[in-house]
Amino acid sequence: MKTYRVEEMDGESIASTYDAQGRTPFEAAEKALGHRVTLRCNASKWIRVTDLSVTEPTRFRPRYFEYKRDG
Repeated sequence: MKTYRVEEMDGESIASTYDAQGRTPFEAAEKALGHRVTLRCNASKWIRVTDLSVTEPTRFRPRYFEYKRDG
């Protein structure tokens, strides 16, 4: 499993930070928050998940992923 940094964001400000492990960034976000997540879609309160094992971002392997709480 990979290690991810999960940050709850309010606009562009970090509200809280967690470290979580998962097979995917999606799974890591759900484990860290204890809630289901979905794609961000321009939400003002959102979750940024950073893959800590990636050194060089590419088109197929971005530096971070954006989600929001589902519901």
